[in-house]
Amino acid sequence: MSLALTRKREKEIKKLRKQAEKLWKVQRDVGERAGLLAHQAADQAKAYGSETLVPEARRYARKGADSGRNAVAGVTHGWNDKVLPAVASGIGSFAAYAQIAKDQRVKDAIKNVKKLRLPDVKPARSGPSAVQWVLIGVGTLAVAGAAYAAWQTLRADDDLWIPDSDEVDPR
Repeated sequence: MSLALTRKREKEIKKLRKQAEKLWKVQRDVGERAGLLAHQAADQAKAYGSETLVPEARRYARKGADSGRNAVAGVTHGWNDKVLPAVASGIGSFAAYAQIAKDQRVKDAIKNVKKLRLPDVKPARSGPSAVQWVLIGVGTLAVAGAAYAAWQTLRADDDLWIPDSDEVDPR
């Protein structure tokens, strides 16, 4: 038995080898074209992003920043112009009502409330805001809290009262 190939087999193998080389060349060409196409697609995506997506993102970011600036401006305006004066006048009114307005601690407390003023922030645009309603509620709660704290302070002083010896019942 011989291991040598027949002429017919050699011809078929040679034919298959030529077909494989042709196929390999076609696949290399397809790979090169696919790489070129992918590169062109990446360039187009980059151009689309810089022409369309980036300006839109910047517009939305600017819009969000303006909205945030307006919210902060509304809060600081409401705090400085509505809440702080209400708290200070509430404490002053309560102190005058309770006749303790001349007490140095009360005067210091009113001065400390006035120091809580926030720096002004200019709004990006003007218009009514729902934040103002929230600030009115917060101001009301702050005045109520300050009045309650002052009442607790005064109530504690009542417990320290010692009756005169004339008023003590000697049983």
